[in-house]
Amino acid sequence: MSGELVLASKWDAAFDVVRFLYVGFFSDLPAWVRYTVLALFGSTVAYGFLSWLRKRSTATPEAEETVQEDETRVR
Repeated sequence: MSGELVLASKWDAAFDVVRFLYVGFFSDLPAWVRYTVLALFGSTVAYGFLSWLRKRSTATPEAEETVQEDETRVR
């Protein structure tokens, strides 16, 4: 192996998500398979949303400039 890493494009990922949802809603698979696929998709979306909320709430605000309050003379 040459050590190169090939990643899928954003369009490939979008196509895979659409195909995943198609299997969940419109396929002729048994109901338990379709519900499992939809549950996996829903839990992935919920996990991503909760991770985003957690990261957003723990973000530190920009540090304010500290002001020296004692009366030390500076040359």
